[in-house]
Amino acid sequence: MKLRHLVVSSGLALAAAAFAYTPAFAADAVAAASGSSVSASSVSPSNPAPSKKSVRAANRAFSKTVQKALFRTKGLEDTTIAVFGNAKTGHVTLAGQIESDDQEGLAVDAAKKVQGVTSVSSKLTLREQGGG
Repeated sequence: MKLRHLVVSSGLALAAAAFAYTPAFAADAVAAASGSSVSASSVSPSNPAPSKKSVRAANRAFSKTVQKALFRTKGLEDTTIAVFGNAKTGHVTLAGQIESDDQEGLAVDAAKKVQGVTSVSSKLTLREQGGG
């Protein structure tokens, strides 16, 4: 009987502790999914700074948003462009290979139109045409 009481009370204590921390994790997940990061004004002195994990998740979500915009842009279908974004600063770096110089302009313009992007750096290279 005492063992059963111990197991039940331990389980309840563990469940209560898990629910106490859930809102903090949910806020990080919502911020990462929406592509925004936690700003300094919304962090109170009692809350610690965002974790590296949540910053990386926000950066990945931000980069994915820009990548989707590039995929939807007509004229960039055959390109291999990687996007590296910083959700906090809004800076985006485009890297990869393109077929023509026109595609670089299309990619940069498409990236600039994404909400939250403040600057775009292009590291795109022109793909050489093979042949014999």
